[in-house]
Amino acid sequence: MRDSVQKIALDLSAKIESGEWADGYRLPPERHMAAEHGLARNTLREALAALEQRGLIVRHVGRGTFVKAESRPALADGLLAKMRNASPSDLIEVRLIIEPQAATLAATRASAEDLATIESALRQSVLAKGTAEFEHWDAALHLAIFRATKNSLLIDYCEAITSIRNQPRWHRLKQRTVTPATRHSYDRHHSTIVTALRERDAETARKAMLEHLSMVREHLIGAGG
Repeated sequence: MRDSVQKIALDLSAKIESGEWADGYRLPPERHMAAEHGLARNTLREALAALEQRGLIVRHVGRGTFVKAESRPALADGLLAKMRNASPSDLIEVRLIIEPQAATLAATRASAEDLATIESALRQSVLAKGTAEFEHWDAALHLAIFRATKNSLLIDYCEAITSIRNQPRWHRLKQRTVTPATRHSYDRHHSTIVTALRERDAETARKAMLEHLSMVREHLIGAGG
């Protein structure tokens, strides 16, 4: 068991130190990580405790486990720091400009493996219980689409957005805006986007992403974001 704890601790810390899991990133639920790695829950918890002792993660009861802010100080500099301090309305405007075009690129560049990852994230988001789990898989879906662009700068941008979305103030805003009705709409939008990617229909993917983010913007503004 000790070897298993060390191995999963190394695997998870590598994701943090490489930047795959950015500062503020919400880790997947324990049951998902345990299932993904074929581990018992208590083994995973020992590994998480080791990462917490090293100052790489922080656990908040009722909200989840996060990569500790500034665990990699370089990420707190420059543009990312500005993005973290941006208003929700400013940030969604940037997303509206960039992400529909990213969906266009993904439609033409996604590999079969990319599409499988995207479709898996979609399934998990539809099945998610509660806002926190939905938010995790929603972010994972968008990140998988960006990774399918094969553009490292776009991927870095999306990873930064993901870290910002996992901050407490954004979590509180999502709690106010993600209702059963909006979940239904977001699921429908996501399904349309993923179908367009699978069919290599770049224009439909672009339009569907634009429609999706436009609705997100309406909900954020309505909630005072």
